Amino acid sequence: MPNAEKTKKRTCGTTAFRVALGGICAAVCLLLMFCSSFLPGLSYTIPVFAGVLMVVMIVETDSRWAIATYCAVSLLCLFITPNFEASLLFILFMGYYPILQFWLSKQKKKLFVWLVKLAVFNAAIVIYYNLFKLLFPAMDMLEGTEFFGKYALPLLWLEAEICFLVYDKFLALVIEVYIGWFRKKILRRK
Repeated sequence: MPNAEKTKKRTCGTTAFRVALGGICAAVCLLLMFCSSFLPGLSYTIPVFAGVLMVVMIVETDSRWAIATYCAVSLLCLFITPNFEASLLFILFMGYYPILQFWLSKQKKKLFVWLVKLAVFNAAIVIYYNLFKLLFPAMDMLEGTEFFGKYALPLLWLEAEICFLVYDKFLALVIEVYIGWFRKKILRRK
């Protein structure tokens, strides 16, 4: 085995490297999630950026370490982040979806991939909506949509589906840029 391969294996494959990377990603995720408390307009955006850090974990280590980091951040997020709306979004979808999408991108059957993606997203949205109503009965998620009447919920659902498609494409591009450019040019890894 050439020296370069041994060095790569020693630095990238060690448990210490994985623990350190997991700790750094978890800390940055928690910092972002905490920022959602004083930047309430970004309650939907900050969990997206925190979830993107799971891409780093899954590419640099493996899915087990990425899932462990997601679980740690999700648990700590409940205790540290005052914005429960952002925390619920991260826990129910934005935190684990990058890991799932990375795995699904390796599957060959596109119909299967899209069925799984849509099923996971729609299940997460239903759970999020019901948990939000249960935890915050005084707040109405449909406030401001009275103009649409009985069509408010279906229109919001359609908007969520469109946002999901944009998010899925964004995440695919982030993974591609991270692996194809950032990892090669900045980190100098293959």
